[in-house]
This record gives sequence, C-alpha cells and structure tokens, in this order.
Amino acid sequence: MNPFAQPRPKASVLDAIEGYYLASTLNHLHRVGLLEQLRGGSTVERLGCRFGYTPDLLAALLEFLVQRTELVTRSGDEYQLAETFADEYFLGFQLDKFIGGYGPAITRLEESLRREDRGCSLVNRAVESEAYGRFGPPPNPVVLAIMKTLTSRALLDIGCGPATTLTALAERDAAFRGWGVDVVESMCHEARARISRFGFEDRIKIIHADGRDLASVLPADLREQVEVVHCKSVVNEFFGGGDSGAVAFLRSLRALFSKRLLLNVDYYGKLGRVDAIPSQYRHTVVHDVIQALTGQGVPPQRREEWLPIYEAAGVRLEHVFEGDDSGIEWFVHVVEL
Repeated sequence: MNPFAQPRPKASVLDAIEGYYLASTLNHLHRVGLLEQLRGGSTVERLGCRFGYTPDLLAALLEFLVQRTELVTRSGDEYQLAETFADEYFLGFQLDKFIGGYGPAITRLEESLRREDRGCSLVNRAVESEAYGRFGPPPNPVVLAIMKTLTSRALLDIGCGPATTLTALAERDAAFRGWGVDVVESMCHEARARISRFGFEDRIKIIHADGRDLASVLPADLREQVEVVHCKSVVNEFFGGGDSGAVAFLRSLRALFSKRLLLNVDYYGKLGRVDAIPSQYRHTVVHDVIQALTGQGVPPQRREEWLPIYEAAGVRLEHVFEGDDSGIEWFVHVVEL
C-alpha cells in the first residue's frame, strides 16, 4: 500500500488542529526513538520504563495515534507500528524532511513572512542531510536507462545530495567518472561517506559549492571532461520570483557546457498553478508549500510551461519522460545545452 496515493477530503478547522497535535506527537516520538521501538511491538509499561515517560500520558498519545492514524495499531495492550510505515521512506524520512528539516520555516512563520529569503536560512540542513543519507533516495530509473544508451561516461551531478546517482553509475561502469556539487556542507559529508563505503574515491569527487557558481569552482580542464550534466530537484529552486531565475541558471549551464546534454529531473508543481488540485497530489502540495516557504517558488505544472523557459535560455528540449509516483508527477527532460 502506498499511503501517499490515498485521496483525502479538504480539512476542516478541527482536522487542522488534530493534524497539528498528531504531527507534534509523531515527530517527538520519532526523534527520541520510540517509534522505532514499535516496529516489533511494545507495551506502554515497557516503553515508559525505557524512556522514563509517564505511563498514562504516553498511553493517551499512543491511543490517539491508533484512533486517528493508520500508523500505529493496538492488539490488547501491545502497540505496533503498521507494516507499511515500517518502510523508512514512508515515515522516518518524511518526518525528518518535512518537520525536522523544513519545520522551523513554518513554526517560525513570522520570520519567514518578513525575511528576504523567506524561511530558507531557518531550515535545519543537518537533519535534512542525515535523513537523505540514511534513506539514500534511489536514482531515477529513467536516468540510469538514458546513461546506459549513451557512450558518455563522465557526469556532473549538480545538487548531488548523498550521491546515490553517482555511486549507482560508478557501480555499473568501471570506467565511469563523476563530480558532485552540493550547496549544503552536511549533504557533501553524507555524499563523501557513501562514496567511501563504495570505494569510489578515485572516480567520484564531491565539491561543496553553489550550483550557480560553477565557473569559479570548476576549472576549465575539469569542465571539458564533463559529458552529461544531471540536475535532480535543482531547477525547481529558481522560481521564487517568476521564471527569470531558472532561465538565468540554464543560461549559465549552456555557457559552461555548450552542446552537452542536461538531464533535468524534477516535478510538476500544483499550488497556485492549478485552480482545482486533484486530491491524489497531497504530497505535491505539501512539497509546494515548503518551496514557497523557502523562497524557491512553485515550479511549472506541465511540460508546455517549460518550453518558453528553455527557449529563453537558448537550450533545446529533446525528449520528455514523465511518471506519477507517491503523489508526485515527476519528469526527466533531456535538454541540449
């Protein structure tokens, strides 16, 4: 079962209040490790002793989760995490990303509403990076398939995250060389740790830098070696003030890597771009909110809206691959720079 694919009606005031209490409870129990203890099942008495919590309050909170979510079940006095949510992606990763990482941007909403960068600098990047490093989001299968059809064996991954795409390509091809760039220092640490575990330090290098400053951090001889540029969840960051930021970023890539392929891997936005958002895209809407909260803006909602952006940047869209998964409409745009 995919819990993100289930439609939900619009929330009432009481739904919103209940959601706040549920999210606060879940996030705390996750951060202290109590939810992890529920994977194998446990009683309030055992949990209370282990964590030093007041049994009656803990019982009330766990019963609240049982009654109002699909995450926790109870059989007699034994509470257990539902099997679906034992998957790291469907629980721990989402809590760490949306609440642990991006949560401060909304809990400190007064600051986010007044700051020039919105809530961008309020994001807890350490928690976000740890979540990505632990989960290790898999590379897009379309990207792996495209790379398999190309003779190219040298890829620059802008916004490389924990380097899962780079290590997957290096594992498949002993001749592959890669460079990863990420603006978040803690994410670079996660990427280097992963590369070290795979033993690919001689073939993959991680550079801590802003993707907009590639000219200053990548020497000309290195840029000449790059055959394919890969951007996953990167271009969507440049829509805070309209399309101009995305156009400028794509122009900069064209200037540095002219005539080479760009694999633009991203998602189609909804919030503020669609009058009536289908209920199956709840996940997208939540993601759109953090895009707005952090000044990234909501990206285009269909491929046709990308065409004038590519045209203004002087690049050409050659192929489009699209899919729908976990309430997200994703795409891979193959672009000639």
